[in-house]
Amino acid sequence: MKQIQFIAISIVTLIFFAAGCAEKSSGIKITGITPIATPASAPASGPNICATPEGGALLSWVEKDTTNKISTLKYANWQNNSWGDAQTIAQGKDWFVNWADFPALAAQSDGRILANWMTKSAASTYAYDVILAQLSDDSKIWSEPFSPHNDKTPTEHGFVSMQPLSNGNFAVSWLDGREMAEDGPMTLRFATINTAGEVTNQALLDNRVCDCCQTSMTIAADGSILVAYRDRSDEEIRDMSIVRYADSSWSSPVSIANDGWNIAGCPVNGPVLTSNESLVAASWFTMGADSKAKVLCAFSDDYGKSFGDPIRIDTGDPLGRVDIVFVNDNTTLVSWLETIENKTRIAARTVSSDGTLSEVVTVAETLPSRSSGFARMGITSDGVIIAWTDVAGSPVVKSSLISIQ
Repeated sequence: MKQIQFIAISIVTLIFFAAGCAEKSSGIKITGITPIATPASAPASGPNICATPEGGALLSWVEKDTTNKISTLKYANWQNNSWGDAQTIAQGKDWFVNWADFPALAAQSDGRILANWMTKSAASTYAYDVILAQLSDDSKIWSEPFSPHNDKTPTEHGFVSMQPLSNGNFAVSWLDGREMAEDGPMTLRFATINTAGEVTNQALLDNRVCDCCQTSMTIAADGSILVAYRDRSDEEIRDMSIVRYADSSWSSPVSIANDGWNIAGCPVNGPVLTSNESLVAASWFTMGADSKAKVLCAFSDDYGKSFGDPIRIDTGDPLGRVDIVFVNDNTTLVSWLETIENKTRIAARTVSSDGTLSEVVTVAETLPSRSSGFARMGITSDGVIIAWTDVAGSPVVKSSLISIQ
């Protein structure tokens, strides 16, 4: 993987395209996209959005001081329909800053925030560790950095997913390359972080997974923890799998859908999960057994134990890099990258559990290269916020508020 950045042009006037597949028209649709200024200073990249329990959001990003070679992780609060001032979490010269493996935040109901980033562990390009820090709402001070893994191997550790748990702890999953030190496979691992910042409940979730696709985590309405990721069979089938923690144990990996994508390398294109009181939804990119690129979405009505048939949502030439949020009881908003009429865009549309789809909306134009990065969304009481990196000049983080009704 190479460090890349993202170019996008904010578009206030919506551009609608009919989907290139059979579909039912949805009554839930995107009605507006409003650009929202961010407090990020260029050069900045790797935006991520974390919804907060009270209906707000946190925007995180990395700023790079190219002269002094210092990377700084910052964040801002969503308040009064705008982003607050930038606040610093941590900074360093030994960070691993990457187009696809970028920091994230998770927020608890008591105001605590958990942040992650990556630091180099050796000279090898992909030798880096996951680093965490926790902010107490009372002290307003970030804890000393710590790692959820203690293997100390100079291998890849990253692609983190985090969620708050009802007991006040945080759940964390990540790709862990400790077995690669002895020519073994990439693994998927898990731990919880308690209020004192202690690492507990460490677990191996899958002993052979795709090397560098994003993971995703959600907490279902029954309290079960769901982690989705791109799996890797001995035959190099790299479809999406999910593991589920319930009744004090982890399930075996289960395929979300049998796409049959045989690829002898990592496509750097992981799945995303979201859930509400009644449903779990997943979205992902695949080229399947027919070698045709697709963005798919599937729903589960049994807390992620099984999923229905996938619904295709792209318009014919997608690049993937998906995200998903619920916007009502049975409807999600999905974003992805695709090329249409020789232009690449961040696209979005609503997808309902019964298969109904809204028209596709262009959120922003972008580039088809890796430098376009990953757009990320978060649901708030004001609507859905989407953020991306614009590299029309010096790279900077931009965002828009998507209105839906």
